[in-house]
Amino acid sequence: MPWKNDGGITREIIRCPANSSLDNFEWRISVATVSTAGRFSIFPGIDRSLALTEGGELLISQDARHFTLTSEAPIFEFAGEEQVGSSLLAGPVTDFNVMTRRRLHTHTLHRFAFTGTLCVPHRGHTSAVYIVKGSPHIRQPKSGVVQLAPGDAVLLTAPDQELTLDATEAEIMVTNIFDVSN
Repeated sequence: MPWKNDGGITREIIRCPANSSLDNFEWRISVATVSTAGRFSIFPGIDRSLALTEGGELLISQDARHFTLTSEAPIFEFAGEEQVGSSLLAGPVTDFNVMTRRRLHTHTLHRFAFTGTLCVPHRGHTSAVYIVKGSPHIRQPKSGVVQLAPGDAVLLTAPDQELTLDATEAEIMVTNIFDVSN
């Protein structure tokens, strides 16, 4: 889908509710390839988290602050109404983006690189596990072993649900969406 500012293309992983638009979604998870410098789309009332998953470096400009985002850098968090720009320092990059409508939801985003077994518990309203690198597998009571690949995502929605991943080597992004208490 095109970016809100028409500056690029995003592959949406999930949007809630599913039939919502970019103007009225509650939360959204997506992956985008950034191949040119430019400004981030403005999303008033939305909190955002951004992590680089592939490529070189992205120079982030926010007000008078400048810093470099890499695939090893901490996750960049910002308000959707802020003026944020970016410049490519070493070719195109791919980013992982989480957005939540502030009055309805909050979120966390964590990156995990692991070998062996990793257990991801469900937290909040919805948890999403996105495979960045590697081919972990999961064991499910009814379907047996399920092999995952980069670009796959698994949603956890049941309160007691957890996901156990096994991999020789893998990297994942874990998003937790929480309801805001009224």
